[in-house]
Amino acid sequence: MKYLSTKSMVPGIAILVAMVSTSISAQSTAAEEVTNLTDQFTISKVKYQAEDERNDKSFNGFYYLNIAASGSTPTDTAGDYSYNNSGCIYENNLTSSYDVNLHLPDGHRIAGLRYYFKDGDASSSYVFLMRMDGDGTYSQLVQVESTGDSGNYSSEYEALSTSHYVNNAEYFYVLRFNSGQTGSSQSMCGARLWIEATP
Repeated sequence: MKYLSTKSMVPGIAILVAMVSTSISAQSTAAEEVTNLTDQFTISKVKYQAEDERNDKSFNGFYYLNIAASGSTPTDTAGDYSYNNSGCIYENNLTSSYDVNLHLPDGHRIAGLRYYFKDGDASSSYVFLMRMDGDGTYSQLVQVESTGDSGNYSSEYEALSTSHYVNNAEYFYVLRFNSGQTGSSQSMCGARLWIEATP
């Protein structure tokens, strides 16, 4: 029987050691993957915010959606309006209303509507929140009217008398701006919806 001598085994062992070390180094994690970890094979727990930090940034479910009147489209081909800075528009010929199509999250509750305007005469301007179905039948959810005649920028708020939950399967939603007076003394500037996110 022939036995291997120690001398003949040394080159084989050296090759085996080289192969194992190459394999281990090839499987090592890249340096950028282990940043801030004490051990590259240990995952650190996330550090949670302190209670007061969470309270400062908490979301109570309500949020706002601002819409500028300058993004509206005339509901009549004869409609004519002019831009009056800061997202405001004013009517030139009283032949049309001006609609803004709204894209609202399904199921969220609309709580109220604030109207931004500049009212400088005895007449008023309005914004209406309306829902429409597929055949064009619409219902008014809330209306807000401009007040005063000082010529200053102002706003008025109206809550919905009945809660309305957005239903995109059956309705689409628009804001309709309308003025009872031509000229910049009666400017329609925009509206802000107050909405509650629902689970």
